[in-house]
Amino acid sequence: MSALLTGIGTRIAERWLQTVVLAGLLWIATLVIAVRLGHEHPFDVGRLSTWLDEIARDRVGRSASAVLLAVAAALLAAGAAGLAAGALGGAFQRLWGAAGAGPPLSWMVRWRLRVRRRRVERARRAIARAVAHRRRGGRLLLAYARHTARRRKPHEPERPTRIGDVFHGVAVRVHRRYALDLEPTWPRLWALLPETLRADVTAARQAYDAAARLAGWALLYLALAVLWWPGALAGAAVLATAVGRARDAASLLATLVETAVDLHLTDLAERLGVRGGEDVSAIELGRAVAHHLAGPEHPAAGR
Repeated sequence: MSALLTGIGTRIAERWLQTVVLAGLLWIATLVIAVRLGHEHPFDVGRLSTWLDEIARDRVGRSASAVLLAVAAALLAAGAAGLAAGALGGAFQRLWGAAGAGPPLSWMVRWRLRVRRRRVERARRAIARAVAHRRRGGRLLLAYARHTARRRKPHEPERPTRIGDVFHGVAVRVHRRYALDLEPTWPRLWALLPETLRADVTAARQAYDAAARLAGWALLYLALAVLWWPGALAGAAVLATAVGRARDAASLLATLVETAVDLHLTDLAERLGVRGGEDVSAIELGRAVAHHLAGPEHPAAGR
């Protein structure tokens, strides 16, 4: 047991060092650059070199205790910045998965609907023009139709973000296919998944969490634009990277969750004592599982 706890503690320390301290030190270094250079000299490397030379010549810079205190302060500041980025990442996850029932999130849903409908209308007009000039635009029509088919979404936006639509789409498809709510079913199903599938789901969730944390770092870099305008460029680049990674991770996570339901719902029904068989359809099996989970003998029924 002591060896197990030691191993767990080592992995936690390594993860903390990689995801929090190192990223925090990079942000602290950028903060120092922002303070020293400012808006007037955003890329003057000579000012930084002169400042570092002054520290090296100073007696305080040669003091071992001063160096240790500076390193300790930098590590503490990096840890604090990492905690702030993690908290902002959690806020991003709540935003990405929000339902958008009220303003201002409902305004985002309406805006996404208008954007999509304008794109569909532009595609329709472009195809109509290509049809009208079939001799010159026959190849254009085919290419544009294929491009539109690849970009076409099966449903109109229903959530403020694309990531929210991905997660909502899984819940809708599972309910349509099995008449089953995913939220109360997933914890029971998770306990029955094989280790390989659980590892894949865990890895996808960790990638999604890491992308959200990166978005939190992006906001911290954007905040440096108050002192140093290139911080806005760095923050925008980090945010774009984080959103792209989050979309990829969310798509993979949603696919794995749906796969788990498709492959192991029968196993869950058997473990719950719900009757199944070859003559039972998927939607009947799902309704039986849902009825069992919501039954009077289940603790959730009294909530």
